[in-house]
Amino acid sequence: MTRVILIPWLAAAMALTAAEAPDLLRFVNGDQLHGTFQGLKDGPKAVWLRDDVSAPVDFNISQVRHIILHGGRPVKSLTSLSNVALVNGDRIPGKIISLDETAMMLETAYAGLLRIPRDQVTMLAPSPLGGRLNYHGPFTADEWKMTTSAFPAGLPSDAPAAVGKGNEKDKPAQDQPGRWVFSGSAWYWPGKSSGTALLRENSIPDRAILRFDMSWKNRLSLAIGFHSDFAKPKPPDGEDKLNPVRRGFAGGFSPGDSAILPLLFGNSYILQIFSSHLMLFRTFVSEEGVPSVERVQISGSALRLGDSGKATMEIRSNRLTGEISFFVNDEFVTQWSEIVSGPRDPASVAKKGSGFGFVVQTEDSPVKITDIMVAEWNGMPDAARSLQVDEQDIVLLANGTDRFSGKVESLRDGKLQMEGKYGRFQFQLDDLAEVRFARNRLAKETAAAANDLIVRLSPLGQVTGKPLSGDASAIRILSPVCGEMNFNLESAVMLDFQPSNNIGDDWDAGF
Repeated sequence: MTRVILIPWLAAAMALTAAEAPDLLRFVNGDQLHGTFQGLKDGPKAVWLRDDVSAPVDFNISQVRHIILHGGRPVKSLTSLSNVALVNGDRIPGKIISLDETAMMLETAYAGLLRIPRDQVTMLAPSPLGGRLNYHGPFTADEWKMTTSAFPAGLPSDAPAAVGKGNEKDKPAQDQPGRWVFSGSAWYWPGKSSGTALLRENSIPDRAILRFDMSWKNRLSLAIGFHSDFAKPKPPDGEDKLNPVRRGFAGGFSPGDSAILPLLFGNSYILQIFSSHLMLFRTFVSEEGVPSVERVQISGSALRLGDSGKATMEIRSNRLTGEISFFVNDEFVTQWSEIVSGPRDPASVAKKGSGFGFVVQTEDSPVKITDIMVAEWNGMPDAARSLQVDEQDIVLLANGTDRFSGKVESLRDGKLQMEGKYGRFQFQLDDLAEVRFARNRLAKETAAAANDLIVRLSPLGQVTGKPLSGDASAIRILSPVCGEMNFNLESAVMLDFQPSNNIGDDWDAGF
């Protein structure tokens, strides 16, 4: 049985928004055009239509960085999180039909039945993340807001951005806040200042997984608030507002300063990530409106991230019990729990909310955040990849606790067969969270071909292939793994012609 995911978007409203929102074409030089994607033709070329031109215009895809479809909202979102991961990094959503020694069969809503060589499959995820996804993006900026301690309700639209690229004329007036920049499917912090929080409300369930990809340059000092209620402190001593300098508004605050955090996140957990270590805090705003911060003692707080780099961060948390685990690149780093005997302190557990956000805490420290995913946590304490080995396949059950190792032999009729050290096992497909295959049985990853296209899907998934032809509703691509695919674009949110994995990219507002 395929599990239906619950996403806090109304399908009818989403389809209406998708139909009304224009597409966006961004060139490799940073220029962009609104209009309507009309398809692909030989060249290969992207066909583009605008209201102010009489006929469609062709653009060679070597000039195009990506095309955002329908304002980043799909016409029809996929209804299941079931997917498979490939050696080349693709994540292909679909219903897993069968598996044998040579191939896997996957039924998809957008490309029909796909045959995938077994040695290309690094993971099966029949029921990942407990089967409930709250958010995946960003594909549009209007679901987020930016705040500072001096602008707790949100930055005014006329506040100048503190992008600071080294020229005096580009520098903002003193005490002006910086802004996060949305581009493509990522948020960028390009400024030389610090102290502006990027927030999303009403997204995190009580038991949650918050996962995102992050790149950074120079010194890393990033605070992540989660289970945040954004409660606002009251001004002290009868003032109309808190002193902006004391609140960190005048160009930021020192790296690692925690006093600003309750002013941005209210009652919240805060994870501060540095290149070499991390710290965990609880922040509070009392009923009298007084902010405070409490540091949480954790073990295993050392990190080795470097001054520039790229990593996948994952926080698994339970607001009601205070259980928190942190992973980098699917490898376990540390965990903490505030479970105590007797009644729990309501100030430390109950008074926290459903929001999350990010704030860079040092100057001249560009950060890029993308592929953000928030899901309901099923209680599984670790990721299958953290157990992945060369010789054995790893099976994790959806109950969050049981795991098995051995050799997966086959999958048919909804049952997975495994030969283990202590006997043979049979598992119902619906009972599986993830299956990670032994590294020494996988094919070697090959370099991406020139002019390859990545189709990014909602709520998750990406498929790589050579663009061949198509129209506004469907395209034909040649996948190096699955062969030729007729790809329906109903669930697509982006056509990525020039995917960038280079942390040295110019992360300014024109990116």
